[in-house]
Amino acid sequence: MLKYSLGEKIEAFTTDRTVGRNIPGVIYPHQVHTDRVFAITSDFLALSERERKDALDGIDAIMSDVRDVVMGISTADCIPVIVYDPIHHVAAAIHAGWKGTRLRIVTKAIKEMQRLYGTDPSVCTAAIGPGISQESFEVGQEVVDAFVEAGFDMSRYVIMKAKPHIDLKTINLDLLTAAGVRQENVFVSEIDTFTDENYFSARREQHGVVKCGRILSGFCLK
Repeated sequence: MLKYSLGEKIEAFTTDRTVGRNIPGVIYPHQVHTDRVFAITSDFLALSERERKDALDGIDAIMSDVRDVVMGISTADCIPVIVYDPIHHVAAAIHAGWKGTRLRIVTKAIKEMQRLYGTDPSVCTAAIGPGISQESFEVGQEVVDAFVEAGFDMSRYVIMKAKPHIDLKTINLDLLTAAGVRQENVFVSEIDTFTDENYFSARREQHGVVKCGRILSGFCLK
């Protein structure tokens, strides 16, 4: 398990071992590459298992101020982002694949933290966890075009080889800093899930017989 030092009263982590589709005691959404954000409250935790599952369907970022509950998101090449507000003791776990990154899910999650909890991004700490590197993330031109249409200056984030390669970690770092998080307060993992076989990679294993597992990245507020 890789732990991130985001504050004294939070445990933020990324697993480096197999996790199943059902993880007892962990709150995590059914992700579908959207920009939808959901706040976990004590009222939510009082719902039935079916009601909680329904509420988390189609969610790609969760946030909470509830203590002593493990919460997170799952990835297998996409970029996990954890944001912590030490003043209001609030954290968010964000699943940022290329589609969610294009939709600026990190920006929307921070805005929701501001709206719900009064978060000041300038005091936040954040971690960009293990995910696919620019060297490994080869895409078609249509993916680059989709980012350009969404207003991104892709000259900053693309290198050309046989096909374009996009730097999702740097895009999400820039989204964090544009939202007001100080760059010196952001940890960026250098782990490339495509090349490091300690971590799951949907791209590496998509042609395999065994379906790829998932990495859990999350937090627990103390």
